[in-house]
Amino acid sequence: MKDRLLWKLIFVLSLLLTIYSINNNLKMPVIEGNEKSNLIMCGLFLFDFFILLGSFGYAFKIKILNSIIWKITAIAYPLLIILETISDFYAGGYLVYEMITYSLFVLFLTAILVAPVIMYIDDFKATVPKS
Repeated sequence: MKDRLLWKLIFVLSLLLTIYSINNNLKMPVIEGNEKSNLIMCGLFLFDFFILLGSFGYAFKIKILNSIIWKITAIAYPLLIILETISDFYAGGYLVYEMITYSLFVLFLTAILVAPVIMYIDDFKATVPKS
């Protein structure tokens, strides 16, 4: 039970944040001229799911999909988060110090959420024989 307890807690955190994100995006009214790119939003929705799935797989030692998917997720998710943050900044209404504080918090949280996926990639390297 204590094996990978921290990663199980991170999975629960990821699950809660993903549910919150989906719920928030479904409730958010679309304000004309102030909407985020649909490509960014769809990408975040997809990669939120992959982050959640990767956290689950690593925490409970279950192999899901293959390592290429997890490598793409580990690279694309932080990039999409950065694009979303830049989009928020250029939408206006924020002071510079607010955006710096917000950006640092978001990047810290992103690093915590991507860590299990990176560890999961290492699990694949350890168990999949090279041909």
